[in-house]
Formats: sequence, structure tokens, C-alpha cells
Amino acid sequence: MNKGYVLNGRYEIIGRLGEGGMADVYLAEDLILKRKVAVKLLRLDFRDNPKAKKRFQHEAMAATQLDNPHIVGIYDVDEVEGMQYLVMEFVDGEDLKKYIKDNFPIPYAEVVNIMEQICSAVSEAHRHNIIHRDLKPQNILVDKNGYIKITDFGISRAGTEDTMTQTRSIIGSIHYLSPEQIKGQMATARSDIYSLGIILYEILTGKVPFNGDTAISIAIKHSQTPMPSVRDFDPRIPQAMENVVLNATAKNPDDRYQTVNEMAADLNTSLDKSRANEPKFTVQPPQNPVDEATRVMPFSPLDDTTASADANPAKREKKPAGTSNDKPKPPKKKRRRRWWLVGGIVGLLLIILAFIMIVSANGKTTVPIVSGTLETEAEAKIKAANLTVGSVKYQSSDKIDRHRVISSSPKEETKVKKGTKVNLVVSSGPRRVRVGNYVGQEYDVVKQKLEDEGFTVHRRNAPSSSFGSGRILQQDFESGKRFNPATKTLTFVVSTGVKRITLKDLTGMTKAQVVSYSNKVEINPTFDYVYSDDQPKGRVVRQLPNANESIQQGGNVAVWISRGPKKDSSDELKSFNVKITIPYLDNSSAASSDSTLNESGISSDDASTDSSSGSNENVVLIYLKDHDHSLSTVYKQMVITKDTQVTLPFKLSGNEVGQYKVVRDGRTIMRDNNVTYDSH
Repeated sequence: MNKGYVLNGRYEIIGRLGEGGMADVYLAEDLILKRKVAVKLLRLDFRDNPKAKKRFQHEAMAATQLDNPHIVGIYDVDEVEGMQYLVMEFVDGEDLKKYIKDNFPIPYAEVVNIMEQICSAVSEAHRHNIIHRDLKPQNILVDKNGYIKITDFGISRAGTEDTMTQTRSIIGSIHYLSPEQIKGQMATARSDIYSLGIILYEILTGKVPFNGDTAISIAIKHSQTPMPSVRDFDPRIPQAMENVVLNATAKNPDDRYQTVNEMAADLNTSLDKSRANEPKFTVQPPQNPVDEATRVMPFSPLDDTTASADANPAKREKKPAGTSNDKPKPPKKKRRRRWWLVGGIVGLLLIILAFIMIVSANGKTTVPIVSGTLETEAEAKIKAANLTVGSVKYQSSDKIDRHRVISSSPKEETKVKKGTKVNLVVSSGPRRVRVGNYVGQEYDVVKQKLEDEGFTVHRRNAPSSSFGSGRILQQDFESGKRFNPATKTLTFVVSTGVKRITLKDLTGMTKAQVVSYSNKVEINPTFDYVYSDDQPKGRVVRQLPNANESIQQGGNVAVWISRGPKKDSSDELKSFNVKITIPYLDNSSAASSDSTLNESGISSDDASTDSSSGSNENVVLIYLKDHDHSLSTVYKQMVITKDTQVTLPFKLSGNEVGQYKVVRDGRTIMRDNNVTYDSH
């Protein structure tokens, strides 16, 4: 969707904010309420997909039920020309994923504050029996003041229904999914708590606990591998804070916090000195597991004779009493001497063999396991093994964190002579490639070059008279910056050249029909109003350029709308201006004694002091009533820092009376209820 496009005649597109698997998000201006909003538009390839449309509608239904300052508000949901869209609160900031990357390491007090805000929003959802099911940093927004907003309830589920649930299917982001979700079981509030624990882990360490080459490998780790210690990453992290992570991410949901509020309360006290010596959280194994496969029964110790006999059932057979076999036979001396001789020889050989092994191993040692450890730790391990550190080479890696060892040579766990040099390959972090300014260049050439570097490249088309077809008009990234090709998507706006539109006859159309047609062919209509005896009120009287004439795509078309027939001379519209001076109120000074007007226009000298005292700005709203404006709608909003003169345009017939009022900080400070052409 191109910049300047007006969705449903109300939301003017400013630019793209992001894109997801099913929808694109745009920044737009609400032309009626004069505010910036975020518009989430279902992608073209999903508009005929009933499941996608249901999920899209589900997000709106779920979010509109919730009233919490940390949940992104839904303003509007509609469909126009087959396009389903949501209009949401615009959060001027970034997602938590990028915030962690840009601000890591984050102070522990700030970590607690971030998580408390997130928990507040999730708790509100759970209070309405709504499970989010896809909590992750990418769905958590942080504005410029550090204020948290949760979004994307597209796969949320009401606890009392099976909406959006598929048997034995995995719904959500694999790095943050609970073990029970991975197994295809129904998500509960404690599934969201597990995701919150993973998010807390990432805020503390800057990375997710489990990674892998495939989604399956990551899923297995969530289900089977113990949660890595955040204190192994940074020993300064309080044990009480690590315990919150471990409690929230217990494999069994019954071992986790039972509610989000319980988790938030525990985290809130994790920095208290009273919890400085808190032991590490562990999950106690069940005392009497129901499904245990083997039970160990109590028994008494047995002596060697009994044990030897029990081992051979034949030796436990009873012999008849009184038989001659009851008498023991005398031992054979020759056999005993022979066994002593054999045992002595074997023992001597073992002693000789052990001596040889000790002598041979005296000058050797084992290369320690150093992969994945910090460079300094690896060097310490090598020296402790009586080896020396050889060459250290740095190599970019998308999988191994910066300053951690990728590999060693000789290989780990191999026997080498003491003093051998061990060479290390250490990660320099993800590979970063510097990008340039590609505006004006051939898109295909630039695309191939960047894809060879490993980048993902996207294209959007737009007409242009400045650049020929196939040349780059804009790029969504700053030139000269370095990016990781594995994670960065580069988007270009590419010229389609000059495209001409042959105008159809707009005469007789309504304004809405003109807007719809203009959006389809990508032209910009401008409207004016005239009296007409030929067309009824609200219908197009004429246009310029005329029908069947051609204009450039993106060009302007002037359209005149009928006001209906002109009745008499008194109906003739007259245009004139009214100049007013809006007084500035210095809120930083002492309480003002200036009289103001309330909504009824009555003077009020004893009005209470405004709560914004101390600010050096006045927010002013101007309301105007004439032939084209209503007093119920804000005509103009201003921020003034001094006395300011404003020109108000009026359009009135001879029988009409205009009005205006000026409101500052909720109080009407200026009003005129009798504005006419003759009076001004």
C-alpha cells in the first residue's frame, strides 16, 4: 500500500511499520480524529483464506475485551473492497527484542519494571479468561519513555472454548513455547507464565535459552533439557532473580507459579537484601509417582555365602538326610597350589602393565573442552591442563556469541604432550556487511549483489517520472550502516516508470464512489462544492481533467460536488476570514487570576489551577461552525508558547450564522456565537 493512499476514505497511509506472516502494519493518519494510528492489513494472499480471516477477527475480539494501559488498544475493525483491516493504537517506539539488543545489559531494577508491566497486561488477559499463547519480545512494544504495550492476540484463546485450537498442532513461536504446547496439549495460563520466564531469561542474558538448527531440535530442548543458569552467564545476577526464571519455566506446569500475579510479586522482591542468601530453586521429585515403572522394595543385607548360594538355584536344592554325600570331601592340595601360581603370574603382569602406562602417560595430557566458553575461560582451562595458548583467530558466527570459542586445534579431548600449543578460533559475533545508497541504481543488479552477501531483499513498486522503470526510488535503511545479513531484510521502492491513467467520467458519482475509484487507479482527488440544477446534492457536477483525458498515475483530479439548486440570492455563499489572537497562559508562574469562560460562556474567576502547572506549552483546540464545518468537531489543534494570532476561514450564506470557540486545558477561553459576513 503506497504512501498517501486513503483507506476507507479515513486513514491516510504514511508509511510501513512492519510485516508479518499474515498481515502488514502501516502508520496512518486518522483524518477525522487527527491522530496517528497503526493499521494492520491482512495480506492479499490470505484474503480468501477463511482461517486467516477468522484469526484476524479473533485478534480484534480478544483485544477489545481488555482494558489495560499495557495492552495496545483497538480503535476500529472493518473490511473495504475485500481488504480486512484493524486500526490500533500507535506506539512510537520499538519492540522488546530490539530494545534488548540496543540497551543490553539492562539494569536489574529496570528488568523488574519491564516485567511488572508485562505481567500486569497478561494478568488482565487471564482475568478475562484469555490465554495469549504467543508471548514473545516481538509482540511487546516499548515506547520512547520505556512504557510497555502488549499486542497481537491473533492466536489467543478463551479458556472456556477451543477457538483457534488444532489437535496435536503447535501454535506460537518455538523459542518461547511451553513444553505442553509443543506436545500439542491445550495451553493454559501457566503456559503464558512459561513464556514470561523465557522472556525474563532473554532480558537478563540477551539471548534465548534454547537454540538449534531446526524447530524440532529447539522443541526437544524445551521438553527435556534443564533450563540454563542465568548466573552462569552473569554471576552478578541475584539468585532470587534466577529463581523466578527457574520457577516460571519448570517443565511441569504444576511446578510453576500458579498465577502471573504470584510471579510478579516474587520478582518484585528479588532484589531485596533479605533474599541475598536464598538457595537455588529446585523442583522436588514426586514422592509416590503413580506411573513409576519399577519399585525398589526394602531388603536386608546378605552375606557373601548367602548371596552366592542364591545366585545358583541348583545349589539351593535340599539333599536327603543321612546320605553319604553329607560328609565334606577333603580339598585337593595340587589344584590349590596351581591356582596360586597362576594368580601370581597374572598379578605380576598387571603390575608391569600399569607401570608402563604410568610411565608412558607421564608426559601427556588431555586437551580440555573449550568450545562455547569465553576466550578468557578457555585460556585458563588450557593453562590448567599444562598446555600453552597458541594462535587466536577471530571468525564471524551467527550461532556462537561474540568472544566465545568456536573450535580448537588440536581437537578437544585428544591426548597430546604437555606444553603443546592449542590454537583457538573465537567468534567475532555475527557477520556484518556495510550497505550503501542505492537510489537511482538498477534494482536487479543491487538485489543480486545483496543476496550474494546473504541479505533478504524485498521490492515494492511505485510510479515515477524521475526514474526509469526498474530503478530504485527509495530504500528503508540508512546507507553506511552495517547489518547482519542473516537477520536483516532490505526493502526497496522501485520505479515502474511513468504510468498514464485515462480518466473515466465521474459525473453523477458520490464522493465515496470517487474516492474508491481514485484508490484503485492511484490518483488524488480534490473536492469543492457548487450549486447545480443538473445534479442532485452530493453528486459530481464536473471534473478537471475531463473524462477520457489522461493523467500521470499519482496526479490530481479536481472534482466539484453539487450543493443542490440555488434557491435565492440569500443562499449565495460568501467566504471571509476572522482573525483572533489566542492568549498564552504561563503555567510555570503562580496561579493566574485571569477570568476564563466555561462551556456556557460564563466568566469564571475562581477556576481551579490546571494540573499541568509547570509546563511552558499550551495545548489549544479550535472549534468552528460554518457551511462546511460542525462545532462538534475539532477544526484545529495547536501548541502555543506565546500569544498567537490565528486566521479562521468562514463560508456562510446570507441566512447563516457562524460560531467559533477556543478551548485551552479543557476550558473555553474564547467564543463568538454570532459570526456573519457583515459583522466581520
